[in-house]
Amino acid sequence: MHDFVFMYRGKPMVHKQGFKFILRNTCDKAGIPYGAKTSNGIIFHDFWRTVKTNMLNAGIDKVHRDLILGHSLKGMDVHYLAPNDDYLKEAMDKYPRWLDEQIKNVYRVLNKKVRNYPS
Repeated sequence: MHDFVFMYRGKPMVHKQGFKFILRNTCDKAGIPYGAKTSNGIIFHDFWRTVKTNMLNAGIDKVHRDLILGHSLKGMDVHYLAPNDDYLKEAMDKYPRWLDEQIKNVYRVLNKKVRNYPS
């Protein structure tokens, strides 16, 4: 285990100018539009939104999604909800299992298309 989300060839992606610098350079090299002021440009928040949406699709409840992503409980939730570490870990484990299943489904579709592709 490690404390980094973004890795490349087993090493953490870090830079003294921050992750935004890495993302911008990576997008430039890949020919992907970058930046909020660029047409169809991506920004770091797009990753955040995608992860939170995928967590919803994976069946992780709102409280655990928020806690995993570093959001604090708000309103009356602060007083009445007390998620424990076991439930939080269970919620965190759901997400990679769901992602693995999505990847398997993509491979199944691709393999089916390749087998049915006329030669």
